[in-house]
Amino acid sequence: MNIIKACIIAVSMYSKIPMPQFEWEEKSMRYALAFLPLPGFIIGVLQLVLFYLWQQSGLSVGIYAALATALPIAVTGGIHMDGYCDTIDALSSHQSKERRLEILKDANVGAFAVIWAVLYFVLYYGAWSSIASKAMQTDSVMPINQALHANTTVWLIAAGYVTSRALSGLAAVFFLNANKKGSLAAFSGSAGKGFVCTVLILVLMAAGIFRVILLPQTGVLILAGELLFFFYYHRMSKNCFGGITGDLAGWFLQCEEILVLYLTVISTSVIQ
Repeated sequence: MNIIKACIIAVSMYSKIPMPQFEWEEKSMRYALAFLPLPGFIIGVLQLVLFYLWQQSGLSVGIYAALATALPIAVTGGIHMDGYCDTIDALSSHQSKERRLEILKDANVGAFAVIWAVLYFVLYYGAWSSIASKAMQTDSVMPINQALHANTTVWLIAAGYVTSRALSGLAAVFFLNANKKGSLAAFSGSAGKGFVCTVLILVLMAAGIFRVILLPQTGVLILAGELLFFFYYHRMSKNCFGGITGDLAGWFLQCEEILVLYLTVISTSVIQ
């Protein structure tokens, strides 16, 4: 029962998907991080469905790219983007660790956060536009099995929503926490580390194997890029903030998503 509650907690905390309401207990929260990839899996599935529906509808590339860009934010409610913006403001201040942590808690949005958020969405939109343009080279109407396989890129990116959250969960367990009273500390502090780590590592392995089977070279490249940025995240968070926080976790997740997006788009373009 605690596992089911943990799953519900993870989805309700990190998405806007309606879930049953109940009091969060430590016994349930200790396993919640293991289900952090679940909202990412849902986003990935919805991206695949959106791709298929677009193929059937004949709508323009621009409309599809806009919907694909908005979909992750619509599912998560922008919880991770909020952390991304707060972290950008803190990093752009070039202040001490203590001052950066204070900026993370500031509810006001700074100019740098707005600039980098706009840049993020422009890049996101551009990548999906490229994917849609390639897909337009195939027939606009086709059976569901052909449509879903028409562009392997979408499958690879869908897996990225899962791996970014799995890595974020592992960071929450193993990395030093800079805010002992934050929401991330509440989850990681009560985490059943053995269970959580086992599940998240298995998820990473499954997603990695899946991508390598689809496109071996691209799959390996994406995995290497994800891990390199994961280690950069550890170093940056320790040097600049004294550890990670919920906002930094959001920043990392958003950066991982767009990293996977561009590694996939560029790599598949070169290979093809």
